[in-house]
Amino acid sequence: MTDFSYLDELCQGYIDRGYFPSCVISIGDREKTLYRKAYGANVLPGGKKQAANTDTAYDMASCTKIATATGILLLMDEGKLSIGTKLSEVLPEIAAYPTLNERIGNADMYQLLTHTSGLLDWYPFYTQQGRDFLEVFESFIGSTKIQEKMVYSDMNFMLLGKVLERLKGKNLKACQEDLKALLGAKRMDYCPDSFENTAPSCYGNSIEEHMVTERGLIFRNWRSKDRPTLGVNDGNAHYFFGDAAGHAGIIADADAYERLLRLYLNTDSPVLKRSMSEAVDGRGLGWQIDAAMYPGGCGHTGFSGAYIWVCPEKNLTVTALTNRLAFRVAHGTNTNEFRRALARAIWERV
Repeated sequence: MTDFSYLDELCQGYIDRGYFPSCVISIGDREKTLYRKAYGANVLPGGKKQAANTDTAYDMASCTKIATATGILLLMDEGKLSIGTKLSEVLPEIAAYPTLNERIGNADMYQLLTHTSGLLDWYPFYTQQGRDFLEVFESFIGSTKIQEKMVYSDMNFMLLGKVLERLKGKNLKACQEDLKALLGAKRMDYCPDSFENTAPSCYGNSIEEHMVTERGLIFRNWRSKDRPTLGVNDGNAHYFFGDAAGHAGIIADADAYERLLRLYLNTDSPVLKRSMSEAVDGRGLGWQIDAAMYPGGCGHTGFSGAYIWVCPEKNLTVTALTNRLAFRVAHGTNTNEFRRALARAIWERV
């Protein structure tokens, strides 16, 4: 069996340099877990410090998109949806919003999954709390430029979350229970019943506060910057969608995402296989394909620190959960350096 002890120095080194308070690394193949270890400790609400362990759950942030994409791809496998299905075919109520309908009514599942629908990168829906999702969308979309190339946008997956809910006839939390059952996962939840043994994701939303101000918008209901948040960091997921959205919101442990990645390693589905290899400017059918971040295969990252990587070529899955925003004083450490170093170290030895 491969010795992964060389990862101890790498992971602890990034903790010591202040990149994140804690992390859990899990490496697997088609059949089993090869290595799983926790590093560091977290300060919990109330000030108690607790060492991370291999069952500690983290905010998955945009790695939620892979759970959403998996749900969509499985529906395609079942013949309930196709890659060319237009958004307006599933959500006909879009027709009541003329500008929105013109802009995205004809966007298909391929465009949403690959971030080529023409949508801008981000908008704080929560600055219009109390209004319907499509109503807020209609209010700003006409004043934005159509993006001609691939532009990574949470809004594509907000819409895919709505597609998933409509076709399965249940809310996202219930849809997620279906995926958990398929995988045999324990902690992979929207709005979990308990935050016991969960790493803090952030202190408030300082980065988004700045982004909202930059856009000349106003929001006053920010979470406290003085208390660690157990749960979802993403502002739209938390303030607007109640912690459950297609783009962000899942709280999970490393085992759950290793199981999700193993589903792709073992799949015979042409749709799931296609999702790992076809890309537009580095974005596949949910996945990201980037040789620096994922030396082979594909993966995804989460804003608050999560990283997942699946590589059929080497029969390999890597799940690295961190909480880079869980510091009282906001700082600019970007964990991509850690992610790339981790990927290189594993790639060279497996």
